[in-house]
Amino acid sequence: MRTPFLLLTGLFACFSVYGQTTSSLPEKIRQVETHLLPILIVEGDTASQFSLEARMKHYKVPGVSLAVIRNGKIEWAKGYGFADQEANRRVDTTTLFQASSISKPIAALAALHWVEAGKFALDSNINNYLKDWQVPDSPLTATEKVTLRRLMTNTAGLTVHGFAGYPKGKSVPTLIQILNGETPANSRAIQLDTIPGKVNRNPGGGYVVLQKAMIDQVGKPFPEIMQETVLAKLGMTRSTYEQPLPAKLDSMAATAYTSYGTPVNGSWYTYPEMAAAGLWSTPSDLARYVINVQQSLQGKSNKVISKPMAKQMLTKHLGSMGLGPALRNTGDSLIFSQSGGNQGFRCLFMAHATKGDGVVIMTNADSGLELAQELLNSVSAAYKWDFSTPKRMKKANLSTAQVEQVLGNYRRDRYIFEVTQTDGKLYAKPRWEEESREMIPEDKAQFIMRDGQRAEFIYDSNSKVTAVKLFGNVIFTKMSK
Repeated sequence: MRTPFLLLTGLFACFSVYGQTTSSLPEKIRQVETHLLPILIVEGDTASQFSLEARMKHYKVPGVSLAVIRNGKIEWAKGYGFADQEANRRVDTTTLFQASSISKPIAALAALHWVEAGKFALDSNINNYLKDWQVPDSPLTATEKVTLRRLMTNTAGLTVHGFAGYPKGKSVPTLIQILNGETPANSRAIQLDTIPGKVNRNPGGGYVVLQKAMIDQVGKPFPEIMQETVLAKLGMTRSTYEQPLPAKLDSMAATAYTSYGTPVNGSWYTYPEMAAAGLWSTPSDLARYVINVQQSLQGKSNKVISKPMAKQMLTKHLGSMGLGPALRNTGDSLIFSQSGGNQGFRCLFMAHATKGDGVVIMTNADSGLELAQELLNSVSAAYKWDFSTPKRMKKANLSTAQVEQVLGNYRRDRYIFEVTQTDGKLYAKPRWEEESREMIPEDKAQFIMRDGQRAEFIYDSNSKVTAVKLFGNVIFTKMSK
């Protein structure tokens, strides 16, 4: 069950090489570890390359684990730093991390399996598959319905972007309580607020509905469905959707840390929204998912879905979403990916659909996504892959009045997005996270944060800012002072 590993001293806790090695592999690994590149390079910045160890200290990320896929196999996997600093427990390739939103495309893979098994139709009303809870009918559903396809492509029109999790010792709601926004749920009710199929956005609420539909149709607890449908079939022996994490696995799990380097209350949070955020896994196990998708598309594997279904899965819908993963490029250059963040965990994967290459990166800190993106730049450069390169831009000079327009607080549900100014620079501080990020203006409406996220400020007819658009299409309304 455990992946073989070689225990190292210092920063490195584990290093595994899979398959046949080449003489260039040690050099590639050295390049990955020593040539991290920034996410954003603004004209006038000094271009720098960093070591992984230095950037872990800079971002206060205790632990990192990654796996690199080449030619359809895991070429190498390695752990760095600490799973738990206080216990002096280091990361190795078997350390469990919360996979956050990477839970979604793997849950979608299971749903597609059950489509082929006849439990669902992709384009039928999802209410046909829900028993003791239904998406309420309204004028919004008069001509268009919430469907499984729309749930997986983020176009169902449902609310609730993400979930805050539940610290140890706090009551955990049932799935029905989450759907209805009832105590002790800490999120609002999952409701329809736009016509299905018209808008692409990333509501985790859609995957809670998917989770409920799978439970109702398959007739088993969700972790059991996922274990039998995907995890066991793909050899993902270090993965589970069980929430809370079973006590027997506590010693194998990474502790979650804030962006200030302090452990979160109770080591990690519980996420009963399992399909949206509940997977615990390792980069090597997630790499097995990636490889299976690649092989299914090539017709080399039907362990979970067939080649025709894999083609549907990796076909672009509104917003360049596939049935689960995000998509980029076309043809032989097609890339599928997903990133995510739970309290104290950040992770991502990116892979070529047809070339058999990919990378999975997992961290145990709120500031880990910035590090993971820099590491992705480094892997891309070392392997000469087109996954990621630093974005270069020229900073616009805004007037005092234009700056004052964007300053303030913006709200969506319980989430608040704050824009402040310090020493002549603008900073974004999402209050559901702890770190502030510098915002660089391209013009008065378009901004890029240092972590690569975009923010688009929306003006009314009087040239007053009324809202900001984040995460693609999620609107936060400006609050009155």
